[in-house]
Formats: sequence, C-alpha cells, structure tokens
Amino acid sequence: MKIISNNPKVKETIDQCPVIFIDGDYGDVLYETKKLIINEHYVLLTHPLSGSIKPNETFYKSIIITTTKQSQIDLESLEIIEQAITVYEKFIKDRATPNWLDSVLEDFATIDLDLMESTLQRIRFSPELRFN
Repeated sequence: MKIISNNPKVKETIDQCPVIFIDGDYGDVLYETKKLIINEHYVLLTHPLSGSIKPNETFYKSIIITTTKQSQIDLESLEIIEQAITVYEKFIKDRATPNWLDSVLEDFATIDLDLMESTLQRIRFSPELRFN
C-alpha cells in the first residue's frame, strides 16, 4: 500500500509504507489519487472524505491506496474519488479555505497524521486488508 498526502508530518513520521508527497492542497491530493486510479489501476483502501472533516475545514489530506495494480480500472474507486472531488469543489466554491495561522495548520497536520496512524494500525491487524 501507499499513502498519498500533502501532510509533511505524514511524510516525516510514517515509515510502514511509501508516502507519495503532494506539494499542494487538499484538492491536489484528490486529483493525484484519481490519476493513479486511472493510469496505474490502483484501488482505494481509505475513503477520500474520511474523518468527518469537510474539505474546506482543513488543509491536509492523506489517502491510502493499494500498490497492487489491477488489470483494469477499479470502477468503485474511480466513482468514490470522483464523488469526493465533486464534494471538494462544491465546498471550496461555496466557502473558500481561509488562510490559516501556522498553529492551526499544525493542528490539522496532527489530526490527519493521527487518522493515518490509527488506520494503518487497523489495517495491520486485519489480514484481509494486507496487500504487501
């Protein structure tokens, strides 16, 4: 599995699996994930809107995908990421992301990192979710 993330804390902290670091915002993570689903036939392991945090209420996003390429595009993963992009674009259009203080960004990074660490812990103990 791989993590696609724009969170520097995820990049610096998580060593259980490779992190594809995106130098961009929440939307850039979604768009890159969609490209990998289409071009590399990867499959989502975590929902792109996980964590009950609205896309315009945080800057950081991390998504876990498989590293096992499928023979064709996983249509369920593609549908989920496209729906997430639609939600993201709606929220950003309706209420743009503010310019947060560094202390707020630090909190967002910590929350996203915690979500990733707990998810990886659950995957590690779920034999049906092991892909490596």
